[in-house]
Amino acid sequence: MDTKTKEILEDVKYRLREANDNRNIANSERLLSVAAGAFVMYTGITRMFKTPLSSLAEVAVGGALILRGATGYCPVKDSVCCSREATAAGHFVAE
Repeated sequence: MDTKTKEILEDVKYRLREANDNRNIANSERLLSVAAGAFVMYTGITRMFKTPLSSLAEVAVGGALILRGATGYCPVKDSVCCSREATAAGHFVAE
């Protein structure tokens, strides 16, 4: 492999390790995310010539769901939900 390909692969490996360290979704949710993403991507690919614009959107959403399930990290959930430390601290203060 050439150096550019190796750099890209190392970057992907680094990002996957980083996402694995920061997982914020459960294993069951990961499995459902991958399954739903595969279904949405499949329907988008099969209808590519009938409705190209919506099919491209389906492929993109399906890919994002598969990535979410594969890494176990959801940036949307991370930004919307409170962090685990803040929740635990609030629980101890409330008691």
